[in-house]
Formats: sequence, C-alpha cells, structure tokens
Amino acid sequence: MKRQLMAEQWDTFARACLPINAPADQRREMRRAFYAGAQGILFKVIASLASDADPTTEDLELMENLQLEMSDVADAVKAGRA
Repeated sequence: MKRQLMAEQWDTFARACLPINAPADQRREMRRAFYAGAQGILFKVIASLASDADPTTEDLELMENLQLEMSDVADAVKAGRA
C-alpha cells in the first residue's frame, strides 16, 4: 500500500487543532477544507514546476514562501492567535 502523506498530515493537524469531542460534522468539514487547501497548493506547485526548464528563482521563491506561510500559521495556531 502506498504511503498517504496527506492523510498523515491531516491526522497530525486534526490531533493538534480539533477538540477531542468535536462533532462529526465539524471534523468532516475541517477535513474537506484541509484537503481542498492542500489540493490548491499542490496545483500551484505543479503548475510552477511543470515546464521542461530547471526551476527558476521564482519557482524556488514560491516554494519558500509557501513553507514560510504554513509555518507562520502553524505557529499562530499553537500560540492561540489563529
């Protein structure tokens, strides 16, 4: 069976962000939003890397900015600011 990287990330996210007693509909909607966001980012990354050329400075900057943004949000969540 293939490793499911996004499922692993969802599990980590859900353990960190969802209350243990969260209703099933809240869990379902958060999971949908999580995967929709992941799909949107994946499409953006694929589009930027889809050309036959080597990654450009802009491509690398996009990846770095995505990483920084996700780290900033994670830090804000942990600190209770998001």
